[in-house]
Amino acid sequence: MGEKKHDDPFVVTASHHDTLTYVLGSKDGAMKSMVYSYKHGFSGFAAMLTESQADELAKLPEVISMKPNTYHQAHTTRSWDFLGMNYYEQSGLVKKANYGEDVIVGVIDSGLKLN
Repeated sequence: MGEKKHDDPFVVTASHHDTLTYVLGSKDGAMKSMVYSYKHGFSGFAAMLTESQADELAKLPEVISMKPNTYHQAHTTRSWDFLGMNYYEQSGLVKKANYGEDVIVGVIDSGLKLN
């Protein structure tokens, strides 16, 4: 995982299923456990696993790193008020974007400090 070995996103996702199939013992189980396949910028996936399954997956040579999901408490439950927006009367881009529904936001911090 990490560097993509294929440009075809379907092949990348299939390789993720194959990796999970090895650990879980069935293709069906692998497909049901996968939450998301990262297949464009890098190769990786999110999956629902037991602790023992995660331990077995971590031992595979192609696995660079694993991180358990962390749940965070929201700092505000009134984001629209916090941002100074009126949720009910939006007519511009926010409304056209369906209020951000089904949007996944990812931040990749390269750790580089540019001078």
